[in-house]
Amino acid sequence: MDINKILESAIHAPSGDNCQPWRFVIKGNQIHVFNLPERDTSLYNFRQRAALIAHGALIENVLIASSASGCKASLRVFPDRMDPNLFSVIELENSDAGNEPLYTYIPQRSTNRKLYKSAPLTPGQKESLFDASKYLSDGELRLLEKPQEKKVVAKALGINDRLVFENPHLHKFLFDHIRWTKEEAQETGDGLDIRTLEITGPQISGFRLLRNWSLVQKLNLLGLSRLVAKKAEKLCLSASAIGLIVIENDRDEDFLAGGRLMQRVWLEAARMGLSFHPMLGIAFLIQRVLGGDTKELSPEHINLISDARKEIQAAFNLKEGTILMLFRIGYSEAPSARSLRLPVQKVAEIV
Repeated sequence: MDINKILESAIHAPSGDNCQPWRFVIKGNQIHVFNLPERDTSLYNFRQRAALIAHGALIENVLIASSASGCKASLRVFPDRMDPNLFSVIELENSDAGNEPLYTYIPQRSTNRKLYKSAPLTPGQKESLFDASKYLSDGELRLLEKPQEKKVVAKALGINDRLVFENPHLHKFLFDHIRWTKEEAQETGDGLDIRTLEITGPQISGFRLLRNWSLVQKLNLLGLSRLVAKKAEKLCLSASAIGLIVIENDRDEDFLAGGRLMQRVWLEAARMGLSFHPMLGIAFLIQRVLGGDTKELSPEHINLISDARKEIQAAFNLKEGTILMLFRIGYSEAPSARSLRLPVQKVAEIV
């Protein structure tokens, strides 16, 4: 069995601002997957839930790649409660290669932040997305396609982008993870290549100035943060549909399973040539407010987040459950760049 090849697929999992909060320890035919909480210290990573979702996506990549490589994989999550950062252990056995149509799309899956073309999804595409979400019984996929419903949710989603330019913690984390040149992105192997934000040419110089928090505060008096929110709304409204994944409970195991489900849906979208843009930020902020951990949020922002939750729940007719993530999906040109990854040899060790 080629564990290195399987890990090459594993590290293509998405993570918040491309933090890649994982480390692998190989013990014989076992892959021990550890969380690195120091790699994602954002307000979004409430109770390590952003990391849990990222690890869930990573696990799904491992399981798909293992089967495609002729290995049977047995998964154990949180096998040692004395070590809370050991999220999973995956044991491999030689077996016959399985039929894994999503395998080739693992390295092709990407976030596409471009303006979409507003054409509707076909019935077959929607059926495939729902079928992908039913592979695991730990969550539910919902889609909104009507313009008025999308408008309501787009406004709620825009709150997150507004807060990034009104909250110093969110602002600092974003700009700390931007890689301003292709060379810097290649050197670090993590973070957000500025081109993945679809900011190019002269726009980069202007955006670079927004690293200065004092300047941003002054520009907000002129409406900067609200303009950012409006741009996010416009992007959402260009989508064929706005999707939501909801999980029944909010245990660590549920977020890990939800990450697996998210990855399945995303890979299926990639297989069909659809563009996909995850919007998890507002979901994490909602969870933080519901959890009562609001010391780094102003009363105004708490109210905005609470109102966004109500609007999202009403639009999706959501009576119960935990909002795992939202996303927009549709048709567009290919993204200008893809996020890079730290090489396997830097995140894995054999013992």
